[in-house]
Amino acid sequence: MSMSQTKWYLQARLVLGIVAILTITGLVAWHSANEQEDPSFPYRNGMILLVKPGMDITQLTDEGVRPIERVLSEIDEIQTFSARIKQGYANIDLELKEHIYDTDPIWQRIKDRIRQLEPQLNPINISVHDRIQDTQGIVLSISTGNGILHDHRFALKIKDELLSLSDVRTATLIGAPKEQLQIAYSAQSMRETGITPTKIAKHVAQLNTEATPPILQNGSFTTGFNSLTRISTLDKVKGTQIFSPNGSAMVLANIADVAYRIDPISNEQFWINGKRTVGIALTLPPDTIQVTAVGARIKQKIARLNHQYAPFKVHVHLFQPDWTQKRRSSLLTSLLVSCLGVTVVLMCLMSFRSALIVSVSIPAIALSALGIFGMFGGVIHQMTIAGLVLSLGLMVDNSIVTAERIVHHLEQGASRVAAPLMAIRELYKPLATATLTTIAAFIPMLLSKGNVADFIATIPVLVIMCIVLSYLISLSLVPVMSMFFARNSKPYRTTNHPLSTVAKGIALWSLKYPKSTLTMTVVFIVLIMNLPSSHGEFFPKTSRNQAYIDIQLPFGTSVDETTRIAKHIAHKLKGNDKITHTYLFSGNSGPRFYYNLAQQPNESHIARIVFETTPDTLVSSIVEHLNKQFVVQYSDFIVIARELGQGPPISSPIELRVLGGSEYANLAASEAIYSLLSQHLDTQNTRRNYGLGKPQLALSINKQQLQLSQLTEHDLNSYLAWQSSGLTATTLNYTTNPVDLVITVPKPVNNSTELLNTQVMMQDNRFIPLSLLAEQIVTAAPPVITRYNGFYARTLFADVRHNADEEDIIDDLQGQINDLAKQYGVTIKFGGEAQESSQANNALLVAMPAGIVLLFIALILQFNSYRLSLLVMLSIPMGIIGAPAMLSLVNIPFGFMSILGVLALTGIVVNTGIILIESAINGLKAGLSKELAITTAVQQRFRPILLTTTTTIVGMLPLTSSQSPLWPPLAWAVIGGLITSTALMMFVMPLALNLLLENTVSEVETLK
Repeated sequence: MSMSQTKWYLQARLVLGIVAILTITGLVAWHSANEQEDPSFPYRNGMILLVKPGMDITQLTDEGVRPIERVLSEIDEIQTFSARIKQGYANIDLELKEHIYDTDPIWQRIKDRIRQLEPQLNPINISVHDRIQDTQGIVLSISTGNGILHDHRFALKIKDELLSLSDVRTATLIGAPKEQLQIAYSAQSMRETGITPTKIAKHVAQLNTEATPPILQNGSFTTGFNSLTRISTLDKVKGTQIFSPNGSAMVLANIADVAYRIDPISNEQFWINGKRTVGIALTLPPDTIQVTAVGARIKQKIARLNHQYAPFKVHVHLFQPDWTQKRRSSLLTSLLVSCLGVTVVLMCLMSFRSALIVSVSIPAIALSALGIFGMFGGVIHQMTIAGLVLSLGLMVDNSIVTAERIVHHLEQGASRVAAPLMAIRELYKPLATATLTTIAAFIPMLLSKGNVADFIATIPVLVIMCIVLSYLISLSLVPVMSMFFARNSKPYRTTNHPLSTVAKGIALWSLKYPKSTLTMTVVFIVLIMNLPSSHGEFFPKTSRNQAYIDIQLPFGTSVDETTRIAKHIAHKLKGNDKITHTYLFSGNSGPRFYYNLAQQPNESHIARIVFETTPDTLVSSIVEHLNKQFVVQYSDFIVIARELGQGPPISSPIELRVLGGSEYANLAASEAIYSLLSQHLDTQNTRRNYGLGKPQLALSINKQQLQLSQLTEHDLNSYLAWQSSGLTATTLNYTTNPVDLVITVPKPVNNSTELLNTQVMMQDNRFIPLSLLAEQIVTAAPPVITRYNGFYARTLFADVRHNADEEDIIDDLQGQINDLAKQYGVTIKFGGEAQESSQANNALLVAMPAGIVLLFIALILQFNSYRLSLLVMLSIPMGIIGAPAMLSLVNIPFGFMSILGVLALTGIVVNTGIILIESAINGLKAGLSKELAITTAVQQRFRPILLTTTTTIVGMLPLTSSQSPLWPPLAWAVIGGLITSTALMMFVMPLALNLLLENTVSEVETLK
């Protein structure tokens, strides 16, 4: 056949042109496509905040939380909602069902329903937050050298500057003190002037009321007057005139000190390396930007701001774009090393020209897949690159088989044009089958739904694209290049090659000694299945040189006390020469600078310390060492060091929620389960998310005495506020942020006895102590109430000790927990890592039948035989058993990424069976006896099988030493499964074929 008569799919200019276009597109996509560190998720999680300062828990529950819960229960798309209620504050966490991807309409419906409810909930302030999943990946700090209030004001200015960047979605202040304008008015001044704090508050409020200013208009212009009822400067507050009961005017600044202060009950602080500061957390929009490029622009903006506002400084601390670049570079290095390793293997086991042709196909396939991925809006992140690395060993299989077959026909005397065409005619169907079977393995990943499935979604997309392109390129680019570079050579006598000799010996042994072969196979399987497994977390950790410490003090602890203890711990951390920086967030859990951090907002007894280590430090050893110290040093409260991890955010590996029953029964059951968890040998840091009670002060008003004094409860409340946290008069809006104006005493009272001695002024200007009008009562009240799906609930948490497994612990305690549930009439729901791992497995298992159906269809179309199809599928369990065995040898727990490796194996290992069966059938068609056909098939196909297995293993090896702990479990699972499957199939397949291919002629006719 001449070059001019070549089939269209072997037209060199056409094939090379298309491949060149796709390859260039891939290069452009690599440098221009949107990128980020980790995949993003649909906004399935949100929060509703309810705020009414001073409102007690019961009132806030009845008047705010329960009405909202009734509305939420009517929205079918909501999976769960859980409320946490404290005095004056409540948050309701929402989670939408995992099959929902278009979340915006659902959140809009929730907002609309809450908006309709707001008039009934007045005066409770309600806000719905549907973007709490956003990662605040950039954390900055402000330094003015003039105190925290000046830092705050400068931070507000810098925040506005940064929001001017189009790629910054939000900028949130961290540790910002709530600023107040304080009128420090003493009891002595009240006695001297006869002016009560209530009168000052009312007068100032009147001066700051909303009123429409007059507008002057004539034929030529319109102008207006400044508002006469608005306080616009600090001097106006100081110059306010107030009249005493005797009618004399007094200037406010002469009877009180007027100055700005920090709200004493602010619930949030931010400390860096022992110094309090104000921070700014930036959120970048997901899936729509190049994070590293945006990060560079943000740093340039900060450099300009530092120059503009010198000597004030903006410091960069936690910076996700840098980690994005590091993660991308690390995986790219793995990809390049894998390519180099595969090329070396090809050069060793193939002829130089064939190896060169197959090696060229690798970047052509990878870049073409990346180009198509980028054209359809794909985002480059660690899962994208990992998909390419995982595909590397798979994408060369088809090219290897095609190149080998072309060489075979050249050795038989075919021309350089005829040999590729003959190979295509022989291989297009079996290669299509092998391609479909490999795709079938990744269908469960592709079709699964939920957060875990979303995290790995680009892996099956990239793998399937690479496999399909591999099929097309093996039947186009490889033959075209062979037409130019391959050459006729002397027949290659495979029967004399050492590998062929080994393969022949294996086949003959299997056929001659079937019982011994089966016995050895069973013994081998039993041995590797009994290897001890390593215990560990289902989701692996990340590779950052960062970790964090969660601190939980008793409920009711003030933020100042929480900060004091957290500062002490942070100071001790700085004594470790392996730790370079500490960032302390007190009063909450700090910004969500990493995607799976669990959030705890507005909790005065909570603190989190984030610390960074030197680059060469093993973070896990630091964390383990710290936890051993914390157990001894801080036994009165919870202090836990943790590594940053992968997977959904969880508070602890073990989480149990106790629902229903009476208040007593629920508490009793919760405490009994707490005792079980804390006494188990493999648990540690057992803790409650509820309090057993705290002192609550109440006042019993003497109504008769109150009436005689001509005062009201509102008056008494004003006096109490004045003496303690401050009496809020109005809100001033002349500053960047609204500022409350409060009237306080110079030195606030901090105990109830002194508070009851407060002098109050009656209508006749006489003074009496408040204790004559009210009596204090001390009661016990819960510091916090939690609810789950509309029911009261209590939650218990526990961590597991090193080398322990949470599922084993739960199994040990399951019977006792069920007995307690029956005894107290409550319901127990499990959460934590056990629940997340179960959901992750279920998400994959639900889609598993689709992959099995596709695999079955491909095999039936290829062989038209149930027996041979089942024989091919026999290779799947032979691969699966090797995965946990290899993980046991390298001491890596069998977790989620290992499961993905096993799923990938199901499509890879079946190719060995397909190749051997196809070759054996071709031998039968050629007239060979059954045993000779089987032996010849093993002898001829052993080298291609070994090649494809070796290249896949070599392609996985760089991931086994990846900087990220995410990839070694997957890589080792694939490697172990390939080794056991290939080894066992070479022994078992000849024996199985000898049993199944009974009638040579009829079998061949039926199959073909």
